Amino acid sequence: MKKHKIAIVDDHQMMLDGLVALLSPNETIEIVGTYTNGNTLFNALSTIQPEIILSDISMPEIDGFELTKKIKSNYPSIQVIALSMSGNISDIHKMLDAGISGYVLKNVGNLELIEAILKVASGKMHFSDDVTEEMVKNKHQKIDNKEEQVKLTERELEILKLIILELSNAEIADKLFISERTVETHRKNMIRKFNTKTIVGLIKYAIDKRLI
Repeated sequence: MKKHKIAIVDDHQMMLDGLVALLSPNETIEIVGTYTNGNTLFNALSTIQPEIILSDISMPEIDGFELTKKIKSNYPSIQVIALSMSGNISDIHKMLDAGISGYVLKNVGNLELIEAILKVASGKMHFSDDVTEEMVKNKHQKIDNKEEQVKLTERELEILKLIILELSNAEIADKLFISERTVETHRKNMIRKFNTKTIVGLIKYAIDKRLI
């Protein structure tokens, strides 16, 4: 049976002891080292050659973010699973940017922790349920905020209403006493604002959002 070599780094010895107690009984996991300092772990990597590292985020000297970046830069095949008490979205994004393959909260049980290790070992990613929920919630908030920021000027609103009435650029320009080029510029700006590709998509979006 193949064993997955795991190294663990956390600046609290009690946490290290607890993780070792949780993981050691599993026949598919071999703990090749535990460390209370990220630099010490990094210096040992060429010797212990772990497949996966469980890394705390908040540590003195070098935190989980800098450690992960350093590991991925020098040993790209080593996968890192972040361990944290925090499900803060900024911490999650920061660690994702560093190159983690998983983010697990420290309050999870041994079954989920083992599941996370096995999933990451198979080339997948794993996030605790609370972490996934926070990521989804944040994504929705970003979408909502983006939609709230999309506003039409009075002139754009006038032009859009005339477009819906199927007036041409020339007819709209004549009606509003502006040039055809100005009308076309407003069209392009509206399409860009609403992140759509066609004027039909713009009209549909504007009607759906009751902008007109």
